[in-house]
Amino acid sequence: MGRVPVKEFIEAQDVKVREKLFADLERLVRENVRLGAPFARKLAGREFWELRTKAPGDDIYRTFYFAFSGRKFVLLHAFQKKSRKTPKVDLELTEERMKDYVERSEKRRSKKSKG
Repeated sequence: MGRVPVKEFIEAQDVKVREKLFADLERLVRENVRLGAPFARKLAGREFWELRTKAPGDDIYRTFYFAFSGRKFVLLHAFQKKSRKTPKVDLELTEERMKDYVERSEKRRSKKSKG
């Protein structure tokens, strides 16, 4: 198994932030695609969503994800938001990870159908 960057990011946070991030992820699992504002929203012009977390001390975190094959959420990127506008580097990294995940999944599916 390769790296798991969202998990690594969350585990690097202090305990109160980790608890809040995990609580919001649990809410996403529980509510599924019905989860909406103010907790989640689709980013305009993008194929992924953001889970919006307000941690103790008014720190703001974002976890980008998408629904894959209608059955599971794939967590792509998480970061602490420090400005009003989401940095371009975070959006580009998320796009790259999503593309990579989809390509690897299609290759696995293709191998299974041939095998």
